[in-house]
Amino acid sequence: MSSAEEQTELLARRIQGILDAQVRTAYLRHTLLSMSPHDVADLFSVARAYAEARQPRHTALFHSLTLAISHETCRELRSAVAAVLRSRDQPSLARSLRDEGGTDDEDALRVPDFGMGRPVTLGERKSLARRHDRELIARVIRDPHPDVMRILLSNPRLTENDVLRLCARRPVASEVLREVFRCARWIVCYPIKVALVMNPYAPIDVALQLLPLLHEQDLKRVLEAADLPRELHAACQERPTRRSGFH
Repeated sequence: MSSAEEQTELLARRIQGILDAQVRTAYLRHTLLSMSPHDVADLFSVARAYAEARQPRHTALFHSLTLAISHETCRELRSAVAAVLRSRDQPSLARSLRDEGGTDDEDALRVPDFGMGRPVTLGERKSLARRHDRELIARVIRDPHPDVMRILLSNPRLTENDVLRLCARRPVASEVLREVFRCARWIVCYPIKVALVMNPYAPIDVALQLLPLLHEQDLKRVLEAADLPRELHAACQERPTRRSGFH
């Protein structure tokens, strides 16, 4: 067993005992920041291969790793790891670690009508996102600003159905979908993972990171979706080859 495989096994076992998703992600983020870009690249390569082979511990590990490295404090590390992966001819995994916006249009960036008869400031919109009024939540969830969405996603009155409707909306601001991906509370829900991958407005790096976590029937849906990026289709088609060595 290589050192990268040993590290993957060690981390997979360790996070099994950390039930809180935010604590688990913070632990992995601290671990990644203590490693060299080459070692992190090895870890991601092995973890993804195991995840695609449908090994439950490693699927959970790969998911947690993607959340950990998506944090703002890992920006320089992500860039360095992506460079290592490109040099190893692993373009899809490299691109999954680069922050890339989706395609936003004018409708996606339009601020919703809050019924005040005047433009609402960003500060006011953030305050509204904290309110527990269900009718107000239905308006705030259409807000295109990622800071507003970050606050709303922690609102205890928000439901999984609300987030699913958000992830399925087209057009939608790509950075709003990135906030859903970064939210440990909601990204653990499998239907939300699928909805993000299936939305052509999702940042391609987000979709590529979630792709190894999808079931076969949903990968087929990705391949059949004509509005999704060709790179996503190509990553789906590559999976059987990558998985074959881990059965």
